[in-house]
Amino acid sequence: MKLTHIQNRWKLLSGYLTGRSELQAYPMTLIVENTAKCNLECPMCPREFGYYPPEDFDFNLFKDIIDEVRHQSELVFPWGAGEPLMNPDIYRMVRYCRDAGIYTVVSTNATILTEQRSHQLIECGLDNLIIAFDGATPEVYEKYRKGARFDKVRANILRFLKIKKETESDLFVVLQMVRLPENHHQIHDFYQMWSIDGVDEIRIKEDEIVIPEVALEERINHDRRRHPCYQLWQGPATINYKGDFFPCCHMWQSEPIGNVKEKSVFELWNSEKIQRIREAHLRGDLSDYPDCQNCHAPNPRLPVILGSFLVDTFKIRQWIPKMEKMAIFYKLPLFRDR
Repeated sequence: MKLTHIQNRWKLLSGYLTGRSELQAYPMTLIVENTAKCNLECPMCPREFGYYPPEDFDFNLFKDIIDEVRHQSELVFPWGAGEPLMNPDIYRMVRYCRDAGIYTVVSTNATILTEQRSHQLIECGLDNLIIAFDGATPEVYEKYRKGARFDKVRANILRFLKIKKETESDLFVVLQMVRLPENHHQIHDFYQMWSIDGVDEIRIKEDEIVIPEVALEERINHDRRRHPCYQLWQGPATINYKGDFFPCCHMWQSEPIGNVKEKSVFELWNSEKIQRIREAHLRGDLSDYPDCQNCHAPNPRLPVILGSFLVDTFKIRQWIPKMEKMAIFYKLPLFRDR
């Protein structure tokens, strides 16, 4: 970890511990929505709430963002509500982050994970690939990944894992299933299916969008009491395909803080608007922020929150599936609502 990373982390952590809303620092992690395009219509996706045009994030603007944050921010997610492989610039984006010393994580539905794209993902220097596969049978998978075909996508994934092995790549691969009413009884089968060479971790992820007609009942009514949201001090801050800046990925329905075409990441992350949101969290009064009131993001206990400021960001990404497994299956009290 660079000295500048440590200094930036200290500003963020000390701000959280002392209840300061002005940080004079950068977010540790950043989401940059590399495309608004997607080839599926998944019922549990935020895309269900509105129209997303077939637009990609401008690569030159992406470079400007990375050039600004490269000495303080540690991890960039070049994806959002779209399918990242639909933007041909995704490999250049990952490589640019790699050259800047920034870790990258990409999540894909693997529907267009061809042999060529498999090689490109490995060769560009990606650190972590999440493959979303929400079911252990064709009927369930195709219900939640509407527009995809179970056998075809599974074949894409198996070919990718074969290429990963042949190239001796150390790319960390996570096979992920969001826990939903029709697939939660398939968790054991999902583990059996993907406990194969090349898969570094299997993740059973809680639904964070929580559309009432689609989500598990327990997710709709779960306890939302929480500490001041650590993401407002740590990140990931979110930049959508238009350049609009949001305090976190769960506030995408709110008005943006501003736009990175007009202001820097530093200015936006330390703006009066975002300071007011932090102050509301410190007071415990979220009446002006309905997205925060109804948030279904992970709700970790205080020791976990403090640890997230101290541990290497990429290691945290590798540990998240293990922590969720301990919380869901072994009832370890790492989260307040699981």
